[in-house]
This record gives sequence, structure tokens and C-alpha cells, in this order.
Amino acid sequence: QDDSYNPPLMPNEVITETDALTALEAEWLDLCHRTPDATPFQTPMWLLPWWRAFGSDDLTVIAARDETGLRSLAPLYVIRDEDESLGLFIGTGISDYLDVLGDAALIMPVLAGIDCQLWDLQQLRPSSTMLQTTLPDGWSENVEDQEPCPTLSINGAGAELENLISTHFRKKIRYYRRALERLGDVIVETPAPDTLDDLLTAFFDLHTARWKRRNLPGVLADETAQRFHREVAPRMLAQGMLRMYATRVAGRIVAVFYGFALHGTVYYYLSGYDPDLEKLSIGTLIVAHAIEEAVRDGAATFDFLRGAEEYKYAWGATDRMNRRRQLFKG
Repeated sequence: QDDSYNPPLMPNEVITETDALTALEAEWLDLCHRTPDATPFQTPMWLLPWWRAFGSDDLTVIAARDETGLRSLAPLYVIRDEDESLGLFIGTGISDYLDVLGDAALIMPVLAGIDCQLWDLQQLRPSSTMLQTTLPDGWSENVEDQEPCPTLSINGAGAELENLISTHFRKKIRYYRRALERLGDVIVETPAPDTLDDLLTAFFDLHTARWKRRNLPGVLADETAQRFHREVAPRMLAQGMLRMYATRVAGRIVAVFYGFALHGTVYYYLSGYDPDLEKLSIGTLIVAHAIEEAVRDGAATFDFLRGAEEYKYAWGATDRMNRRRQLFKG
């Protein structure tokens, strides 16, 4: 006799109002903690600010429940233009990973019944249940590779940064650290609630200054983007998920690392540094510090996120390919 108890599923809910989605935050965050492969980009600390800053058209979040509570969540919205409709994950565009929380099989029947001609589900990791879930009757699909996300295994607690990189790379880091110290006292600080806003301002300024040297605005020059991160960062800090390091030389902030952590992985989202110190590899030094801290924290993986930039592979990172699944009605 099978004594296992499988609680019956409760009616699924489609959330269409921002207030109702905000009210779900505690359950949503709990589901993130219960989902081992959830990333910070599926948390309410990231997606609620994203919706307030960038969202448009029809909020269409699918929540699947049973008697024990929230089992699965698909943070979606639909863009409508005359007779056409396009469904996307909340967070599409600036989020490196997108996905359903929990089992996508609980979500798919509801998704198929929503008035939407095309669901363009982007930045799915290879392990995503949304890639493995059976296509609804009457639907067709296109699945393709999208973007690589180089990741570095740091072997959890006990690993040393020097064991992860080549002898030549270790010597370069030591050389540039000594060169930086000749400019003045070097201190790396982490944010507290009362210092976070000032560190964010320095981060925005440094990131923008670097891109201005290339006659480009950079992704943080926009006021909406800055307002978004000023809401995200304190929410991540309160949950212990923010990984932010600011390097001061002679009291002046010259580099900032901005990332997140969840379930044993540290995610390198962006950084900013003084372009006048580029010859001292200040960007490499702030990443080195972040990896060292990840090792000390016992993280298993350091994720460089989207993009095949050469410097990521210098650290020994290897590609994990994000995928895209498009579902067509009819």
C-alpha cells in the first residue's frame, strides 16, 4: 500500500493586477527558496521592481496551488497591438535568466487557455522544466539556442582563488594590486542600508563614465534603469542576496562590483570603474575580490551571465547555453 500523500491541486489563478501580485510576495519568495535552481532574476525583489519600471499592457501571472500552498509560478505578461498578441516573461530584456518557478507542467494548461497568439519564452537554462513540458494540443513551437552564460566552478568551501587560475594570471593580479596600493590605501567595502544609496550613485557614475569613453551611453545612463536598481538593491540586501563591493583608493571609490547570490551561486551582473585606472586592470581586481568572497562564502559557482566576452574565459569559465522556446497557437 502506498501511504504517500499527494495533496490535490487547487484551482489555478491568473493574476492580472499589480496589487494582487505584490500581495503574493511572501509566498513567492518562499517558493524561490524551495526551488533549488531559482535565480535572483525569478525573485520578487527583481521582478516586482521590473514590472513597476518597465511593464506594459496585460499582466498575466499564472499561480498553481495545492493545499500546501503555492506550487508553481509563471511571471508573464502579454503585449497587445490591434489583432496581434505576444506573451513574454516579466523581466525580459535585462534579466539574464527567465523561467517558471516550480514545475512548468502545472502552468502549461493554463497558459494554453490564455488569449495570446505567441509566447516568446527567452533566456531559459537547459535544466528549465519549461523546455521539457509537453506542447499543448493545437500548438506548434520553435526551440533554439539563444546566448551563452559562462560559468566558473569554484568548488565550494575550501577552494582557493589561486587554485582556480593560471600562474600567469595570479602574477598579473598580484602585480596590479601592488600598483593600486601605491596610489594610496586600498579598502573594499560592502553596503549597509545607510550607505547603499551612495554606493549605487558611485556605481552609476563609474559605469557611465567608462562607456562615455567609447561614446556610448551604457545601460545605466537612463534614469528609469537607475530608479529600477535603487529599488532592487535594498530589497536584495534585506534578503542577503546582494553582492556589492566598492573599492576605495585613498578614500575615493574607483570600482564597484554589483551582483547577487542564491542557492550557492554568485551572479556577476554589472560593474563600474574609473576609466583612468583601466591600465591597472581595476575591473579584473574587483572581479577577483568578488570571486574570493564567493569562495569564502562556500558558493559552488560564479556565474558571469550573458555574453561571450573574452575576459570571462580568462578566469576559466565555460559556456552554458540559454535557450528560447516560442509557442505558436494554431
